Amino acid sequence: MRLLSAVLVLLLAVPAAAQPTFTRGTLSDAITEVLGNGDFRDASWGALVVDIATGERIYASNEFRRFIPASNVKLFTTAAVLDALGPDFRYTTRLYADGDVRGGTLHGSLVVRGAGDPTFGGRYTGGDLTQTFRAWADSLRARGVRRVTGRVVGDDDVFDDMGLGAGWSWDDLAFAYAAPVSGLQFGEGTVTLTTRGTAPGQPAALAVEPDLGGFVTLVNHTTTTADGPTTTAYARALAENTYTVSSSLPVGAVATQALAVANPTDYFVRMLVATLRREGIEVDGDGVDVDTWGQRPAYDRLMRVATYRSPPMSAIVGVTNDDSNNLYAESLMRTLGAYEGRDSGYFARGSFEAGWEAARPILRRLGVDTDAITLADGSGLSNMNRTTPEATVALLVGMYRHPRRDVWDAFYRSLPLGGFTGTLRTRYETGDARGNVRAKTGYISGARTLSGYVTTRTGRILAFSLLCNHYSTRTARVNRAQDDVVELLADYEGR
Repeated sequence: MRLLSAVLVLLLAVPAAAQPTFTRGTLSDAITEVLGNGDFRDASWGALVVDIATGERIYASNEFRRFIPASNVKLFTTAAVLDALGPDFRYTTRLYADGDVRGGTLHGSLVVRGAGDPTFGGRYTGGDLTQTFRAWADSLRARGVRRVTGRVVGDDDVFDDMGLGAGWSWDDLAFAYAAPVSGLQFGEGTVTLTTRGTAPGQPAALAVEPDLGGFVTLVNHTTTTADGPTTTAYARALAENTYTVSSSLPVGAVATQALAVANPTDYFVRMLVATLRREGIEVDGDGVDVDTWGQRPAYDRLMRVATYRSPPMSAIVGVTNDDSNNLYAESLMRTLGAYEGRDSGYFARGSFEAGWEAARPILRRLGVDTDAITLADGSGLSNMNRTTPEATVALLVGMYRHPRRDVWDAFYRSLPLGGFTGTLRTRYETGDARGNVRAKTGYISGARTLSGYVTTRTGRILAFSLLCNHYSTRTARVNRAQDDVVELLADYEGR
């Protein structure tokens, strides 16, 4: 009798989400209990779970209701660009000389023709921000160039000049996750600000990297305290690189923050000029956007000096989804417009609008009802975006069944792996979903989303979408509910 009592105690101690469910009805009841918890009485949940092999709806609730998807938008962006351009596509950015080279001097300007590549900088070079620019300096020296009499011109016209998404919150714009997009991008459009506590009652010390000598202006409203917590506050003038820092730090404490620059093309050409000068190549002029240069480059008559090719699209999509990189996602949507879109009386190629127009027929072919979707950007940062669990799961199923297996593989591998990578690294620390679920997270104020794939105990592959809006409980509580549902799916033994 004592043994039976002990067994019962142990069984009751096992969390419900860790126990296998054998029938669809039992699973449905368990999911409903998780999502119907009193912590979510003011929240809206939409959920859909589908067996990919059979098309069976395992669970559905508000699946046709429209929700703010946050970064689940990236699923639509990356699926469309992989379908259109393929996982092996690479951006090609070229450096040209506009002038004659005589006696070691280029009598004219250098022109960089941008392709929309978001990868320039340190991500793929071990943190070495200027590796490519130094290689371009080598290419100039190989052609005998030691001096440039003109300017360094940045041609970013592969994209339009609308670097921000519709509906982005103005108080997000100082931060890296809201960096504006350009056809020429350097360092993912950010500088790194370091704030260091000095002496009690004194302002903290501020330093910015890279330091381009006047490119950034810092307004220091910081305070150093004897002890206590570190609090940080940053703001940026909307069209300028003037940052007001109002942080408070104890003595010796250090805070770092990646901050978005206002004009990424200006950033690119300024950094190129600075690098060429450090490498011993004199540049008489400054960096300038092609729109203010006063002429259009005739590339067929210019001398190509150097070429940079990006990592493949599969790697770029991997960063987009695994890290939930907004800049990459916005670049990809505009890339879709630039390479697959068309000019019209309403928008130009290389715009978000052209990208979304090019994406819609692709998504429809994958089985998505695009009339159920409203997109205002390619990343999900806008609270004007809307989608449904039904449309999201249709996309997931369509990509699983994609006729090109390399496209499916690149898409699937781009999604964070529960307990191991990206935005799911610190979730699913135990349980059957660990190392199993592949899903895209999403978060903006009041919206927390999770959509992806999970395999059940019997090997069934499920596509799911869990969209939560308008909650007032802690986001961590929403995470836990989503994770409990995914764990129930991973433990499901029904057939």
